[in-house]
Parts: sequence; structure tokens; C-alpha cells
Amino acid sequence: IIGNKTELTSNLRKIIKLAENKTKNNKKISVQLALNYGSKHEIINSFKIIKRKKQKVTNKNFENNLYTSNFPSPDILIRTGGQQRLSNFLLWQIAYTELFFVEKLWPDFNGNDLMKILNKFKSIKRNFGNI
Repeated sequence: IIGNKTELTSNLRKIIKLAENKTKNNKKISVQLALNYGSKHEIINSFKIIKRKKQKVTNKNFENNLYTSNFPSPDILIRTGGQQRLSNFLLWQIAYTELFFVEKLWPDFNGNDLMKILNKFKSIKRNFGNI
């Protein structure tokens, strides 16, 4: 569970800790739930940690202090609801993510929609910043 947990209620923090402990050895699926999450806050927080630890500012040190430090960056981001914006979501992590915007609302998004996106994704030549 990613986000600024310090501002959540103590009862919710206990529930989060319990859920994280129960699923920490799960190897089959990875799900990230964002609670009280904002990418700008995450970025500032990472720099604060680097400063407090007196670390050199490098990509690696910066990424190691993000909420998502133990997860790979996403390959695909699907935004439903017809909005074509990122809304302060994983701004650092989606630098090389393929973005898909769907007019449907989330409850109407279905397996066929996902398959269309996956098929399109398979045809994309990904450069990861290279020419």
C-alpha cells in the first residue's frame, strides 16, 4: 500500500500493516493500493529522506526512497472515464509507460477492452528513451 500513511488514522494504519504482513510472501500477483497518495508529495518526500540520510542525489537513491521502490515501473497505464490527464499519479514511475485513455467509466471497462489494449501494446516498439 503506497501513500502517506502517517496522516491516516491509527486504526487504518493497523489494518494496512496486517494486510501487508499477510501478503508479504505472495509471489503470484502484485497489487498496489494507493491511499492518501500524490506523486508530487512522494517526490518531495524522497528528496527529504535523501537529505536526512545525507545521501548523494542520484537516480538510484531517489528511486530507492519512493513508495514504489520495491516494484518495477508499470508498462501500461489505463485511464478510464475519458480523461486524458495523469492526475498526479506515479509521475516519476511512468516515464516510459505506455498510456491508454478509454472513454468508458471503470465499472464498464471489461475483458474485451483490456485485450484490445494488450494487443495494441504488443505492437508498440518501446525505446525507453533511446532513438
